[in-house]
Amino acid sequence: MGFDRAFSTSSLPPELRVAGWTRAVSDRFVESGFKVLDPEGFDASMLNRDVADLALTRIVSAGHHHKRVTRSQRQARRAGEAFFLVSLQLEGHCRVTQDGREALLAPGQFSIYDTRRPYELLIEQDYQQAVLRIPRASLCERLPGCDLLTARAVAADSLPARLLVQMVRETCNGTGTLDPRAAADVSEGILSILTGGLRGLHDGAAAQPTRAPGAGRQLARIKAHALAHLSDPDLSVSGIAQALGLSKSYLHKLFRDEGSTLERWIWSERLAACWLALQDPSRAVHTITEIAYGHGFSDAAHFSRSFQRRYGCAPRDCRAIAQGRPSR
Repeated sequence: MGFDRAFSTSSLPPELRVAGWTRAVSDRFVESGFKVLDPEGFDASMLNRDVADLALTRIVSAGHHHKRVTRSQRQARRAGEAFFLVSLQLEGHCRVTQDGREALLAPGQFSIYDTRRPYELLIEQDYQQAVLRIPRASLCERLPGCDLLTARAVAADSLPARLLVQMVRETCNGTGTLDPRAAADVSEGILSILTGGLRGLHDGAAAQPTRAPGAGRQLARIKAHALAHLSDPDLSVSGIAQALGLSKSYLHKLFRDEGSTLERWIWSERLAACWLALQDPSRAVHTITEIAYGHGFSDAAHFSRSFQRRYGCAPRDCRAIAQGRPSR
């Protein structure tokens, strides 16, 4: 076990830092896209440590104000690797999106995402984060059904999350090397703690602070109503509240406790439904505009831009790839 390929953009001219960071991140994890709002002010560093088959990286980044990391459908399809990535937030906040779900990570929280499918990370402030790359088979063997747990936040006050933060910090701060057997033991310990946190989500335990009695049922009602009316372009918080006899403030609170908003959740579900429709051979007779309008979008250009931001490719390219045709 030892550090390798530590990297800092401070050694590069300002105009080359974003490109250099993009290459370093893709080399360490998987191929991905990277954009920042303020390239001139961007500064970041990574410290890498490999522990058996687990790759651990501590990232510190500042000065960019808005950072967006994406794994496109095209990148996921042409890659041979199969990993889960784990984002463990140490400072600042990060929004993780995959499979139509979204998790807002505060310090101490963590979430997983699968490199075989598109994902997005959005950070809007300076931050520190530990990222673990785990062979997909290792996590699936320990926790069957973990595919359903992507982009869900494990609460910072849960015991596994607190233990994971401590163990990751100690591993990153450690010096020297471990023999292969000791490295395997440390890797197993980290994976066991990680699995313990995810198992709480898998078994239905709260990933956020305990909700008030009945809140889970109300949240399920709200989501079921919204999903049944995704095709309605006028679907709104006010309309949902009125239909279900709830106050708007209560709806906002339920989704705030999940680290999101109802509007953002609806937008995410609409995009996910369109993505699935574009993959469906039986929907090939429908135009992309028809699919967008059929899921509540009222502006084809806005839909196309939103889809490309989320999935890293245009809707027509998404459909072409699904049909085995070359994209543009």
